Amino acid sequence: MFLQIVTRPDPLLTAEALRHGLRRPVLLARLSGWALLGLALLLQLHGDGLNFTLLVAGVALAVIVPMFLVNGGVRRALRDGGPTTVEIGEDGVACSTVESRHAYAWNAFTHVDHLAGQLVLGLGHRRFVQVPTRGMSVLQIHQVLTTAAAHGIPVNRG
Repeated sequence: MFLQIVTRPDPLLTAEALRHGLRRPVLLARLSGWALLGLALLLQLHGDGLNFTLLVAGVALAVIVPMFLVNGGVRRALRDGGPTTVEIGEDGVACSTVESRHAYAWNAFTHVDHLAGQLVLGLGHRRFVQVPTRGMSVLQIHQVLTTAAAHGIPVNRG
């Protein structure tokens, strides 16, 4: 199998891939923030007055940190903005832009997530290769997922 895709970065797909990849840290930040806001409310109801430190920390964790993680990640991912060529073959996946070329053997990937409109090939540490499926046939998508699974990579069909 050899598949070559030329694509431009899509901000919506990139944001979705980042939200999917960052779901645990974002959930942890939001839960921590809501816990701090709840504690501030309990202290207020107990009669200790409004604790502005807990209130600000809660809002920061519940709202600002998740926005920063996703929005900052999308900006970094879209910084190049030029066309990207993704080549998928039996040896692995290669991504090329005007400035660079990165090639990954299949054993470099930790998982593959099949999300709406894209395949996200996880590299660990919140890094991934994004493969838009627009323009790919169902058979081609199946071939990529089957090749990944054949190399021992867990495939999550989103």
